[in-house]
Amino acid sequence: MIKEKGFPINYLVSMSSLKRIFEERTRFQWWKLVFLFLFINGCLMMPISIHLSSVTQAPLSLVAPTVDRTITGNVRLDGAIKEGELTGAAETKKMVDNRVVVATDPKNTLKVSGSRYHHSVSRYKSVLVFQKHHLILTDQNGYGFVIDYPKHKDLSLTGHKDGVKMLVSELWMDQYKPIYVTVVSLLSFAALLVSNIILMSAMTFILWLTKYSKISDIRSLREAAAIVITSAGWPSIAALFLSLFSFDYGSLIMIQSIGLVLVISLVFWKTHFQNNRKVINRHLTVLGDESK
Repeated sequence: MIKEKGFPINYLVSMSSLKRIFEERTRFQWWKLVFLFLFINGCLMMPISIHLSSVTQAPLSLVAPTVDRTITGNVRLDGAIKEGELTGAAETKKMVDNRVVVATDPKNTLKVSGSRYHHSVSRYKSVLVFQKHHLILTDQNGYGFVIDYPKHKDLSLTGHKDGVKMLVSELWMDQYKPIYVTVVSLLSFAALLVSNIILMSAMTFILWLTKYSKISDIRSLREAAAIVITSAGWPSIAALFLSLFSFDYGSLIMIQSIGLVLVISLVFWKTHFQNNRKVINRHLTVLGDESK
């Protein structure tokens, strides 16, 4: 007698063929299905995490939306950042749309107050100021940052090819990348969970409704959920590997969703949602009728 595979190996065995997906639907208790659902979503986070780890700039529209809307790439400043220090910059101050002050302040005349993520400069709601050893970036949304200049690379305020916005985005990411990656990862995981809960719950409910018809041997919500979770295996693997080579969050969701619907359709085509014994008996009955 062949020994039955334990969990979670039996899940891999069950997803290996269309017939097994249906026939082995009773093998998984609810806690196993919940574990598999979370595991699938966790695996789909892999390409997202890899993508975030390679990001070098944070969208300024996310960090300081008011500053992003009011300044343009045409804003010009002088000086350069070398070995963590602003050099060759004159003291300048420029108001943009009467809301944002953009300045170089090598003598640190502007005073900063506040806590770690909520710094501010008195009299100004939104500030983008390059001081001697750090950049001050505050926004009227309440967030404000003091960003130390990197000592491992030199940057020019005048010749930065992508403008002031890109320079600020790079400096912010250098210091706050761990926070950025953590927050975006959590938000992405939450969005992925919600998306899959909606999709898989809808598919499970539809399969469960077939219990009230004569065409299906699905007898419980757990059996329907097991079919859906097992059918999600290969589409999730395909979405994961394709996203490793070319990441796009929308494509990842789309590949998994379309793949899940396709696999469930193939399971129905292969089994008609009926136990193998009943299908065989039906074929024997038809053959018996034809022989009369």
